[in-house]
Amino acid sequence: MNIITVIPLTRSKVESELSYFTAASVPIGAIVSVPLRSKSIHAIVTDVTPAENQKSSIKKSSFIIKKLNRIKTTMFFPIEFIESSKQIANYYATTVGAVIRSLIASHILENAHMIAAPMPRQDSILMPSVPTNEINSLKQGIYAVQGDDIDRVGSWRSAIRQEFAKKKSMAIFTPTIEEAKNLFEKLEKGIEGYIFILHSALTEKKFIETWQKISDTDHPVIVIATSSFVLLPRDDIDIVIIERENGRDWISRKSPYIDGRYAIEYIARKRGQTVFLADSILRTETLYRLSQHEIFEGSPFKWRSITTARDISVDMRRPRSSMLSTANDQNPNKNIKNIFRIFSIQLENLIEENLAQNTHMFIYNTRRGFSPSTVCNDCESVVICKQCSAPVVLYLSKESGRNFFMCHKCGDRRSADETCACCGSWNLSPLGIGTDRIASEIRNKYVGMEIFQIDAENSKSTKNIEDTIEKFWSRPGSILIGTEMAIPYLGDKIDHIAIVSLDSLLSLPDYRINEKIMHIITRLRSMSTRSILLQTRMPTEKVFEYAMKGNLSDFHRYILLDRQTFKYPPYSVLIKISIEGKKDAISLLMSEIQDRFVSYTIDIFPAFTSTVKGNSTIHGLIKVDKNAWPDPDLVSLLRNLPQNVSVKINPESLL
Repeated sequence: MNIITVIPLTRSKVESELSYFTAASVPIGAIVSVPLRSKSIHAIVTDVTPAENQKSSIKKSSFIIKKLNRIKTTMFFPIEFIESSKQIANYYATTVGAVIRSLIASHILENAHMIAAPMPRQDSILMPSVPTNEINSLKQGIYAVQGDDIDRVGSWRSAIRQEFAKKKSMAIFTPTIEEAKNLFEKLEKGIEGYIFILHSALTEKKFIETWQKISDTDHPVIVIATSSFVLLPRDDIDIVIIERENGRDWISRKSPYIDGRYAIEYIARKRGQTVFLADSILRTETLYRLSQHEIFEGSPFKWRSITTARDISVDMRRPRSSMLSTANDQNPNKNIKNIFRIFSIQLENLIEENLAQNTHMFIYNTRRGFSPSTVCNDCESVVICKQCSAPVVLYLSKESGRNFFMCHKCGDRRSADETCACCGSWNLSPLGIGTDRIASEIRNKYVGMEIFQIDAENSKSTKNIEDTIEKFWSRPGSILIGTEMAIPYLGDKIDHIAIVSLDSLLSLPDYRINEKIMHIITRLRSMSTRSILLQTRMPTEKVFEYAMKGNLSDFHRYILLDRQTFKYPPYSVLIKISIEGKKDAISLLMSEIQDRFVSYTIDIFPAFTSTVKGNSTIHGLIKVDKNAWPDPDLVSLLRNLPQNVSVKINPESLL
């Protein structure tokens, strides 16, 4: 009988190592199935000891050692990966098992006994003493590539030819499945049979087939994958590319909230691979590393985004002269409210031009629905969800033609035929612009025009989105209205692009929000071939000026100064502690955490809104000098927080 020690592969907060007994002979490194609470989970064996050597400790144990379920496969994970996972776990103040579970797809764990094991790579890391601009002459290290999509794809094609000539393979990682598919289509021509794609939407059968082909192909290969396939069955991969490095989908949405970019880069460096960080506009953190010579330029850098399209910026505010004349107007209709304009004259002209010339037009908007919020004109209260107190969004039902309210936080729906919950007034007014409202406005003004929509409410599946895109491209003169989820499906180029409004994003308490806006506009601007139009009621915001001029260098300096002033990353590491529950209970728990973290300053603040079922959320923020993290004492405290407390390192948003 043997006692085995395992690393449990679970996102839940559990001990970093657990013990089980088995009569089987189990090698260290094996993947096994073990019981944990009421479930069966995967685990990695780290130690095997005869039970007779532990009789004393077993008798004194306060818990019962359970029996091992079954052995999935023998040695599977490279030792270097386990060691890297330990360091990543330290950075994110979590367990090794939680890291591995986040970075290794379920398909791999479930089929470990049927597929080839990931291959180790033992080359040493050689950083260049002098930076170089030519990809084909680079030594191992980290390199930044900032340029338009077409230029970057051209660089990757060139790199593929060079790597194949050296009999080397290459891996490219993207933040989303759709980005992976797009890149696969752009690179596939000429290397069919040697390029593969891996992502979580593959069927189990297709995954096994693809994995085995990657392993068995004698010729060097290109693998395009999402971050849950950080390990691959090849030992000849010299170059690892992190594409769309500025995307906001790299951080996992479940605990332990690991940033895939950090993990991929760390593991690749430990394996002696050259890493490229690439996007049309790189993250502030990456550009800061470049300025500090921590990383190097991987190709000639582009600090200005170029487009062949007309740049049209429209100030949607009413002219002051118009407001003064209205105020002094003696007309009996002067008290009638001014109509809120959704479209400028310039946008209407562009819609008509698109129709007349049989071209294609994409209209971007931040919010879905008809109106993002509704207020009472009498008491000025905002209409909120009755379940979770979040502001509700107004929608128009396509089936009944009647309005309804929907909460984007908890999903609750109810009829919009209601009075104000605070004062009983019927005088409720919708505010803001949603995609449904834009579609309604176009249909009313341009009868018969073909309109397509892509947003979370109108597009329930990838197949639905792809069908909509196909119909849109087959109808010249048509218009596609969409939120950010539509952008990856559009392809490279489109005739006209109009941004109805990004103003609402500036009200979000997110220190990265200017970067998000800059990235959206820069990407859309590079995709348009004839016209790019931006409407705003905040024309003095610098981000709009920088974006519409393609001025990346001044924008970077502006953001970096802002980050330095408030000690945000890259000048610090932010640690956000969050608790959800009843207000009194979570306040008490946060107070106890403050007492426990007495050596550290924690800024306590409430979340923006209540959560589902009337619960509240409270946050605690700790700022640590970037050179002092990970702090062993603080990591230990964070790891020992209760199960219902979440910890995020460098979160996307603070509130």
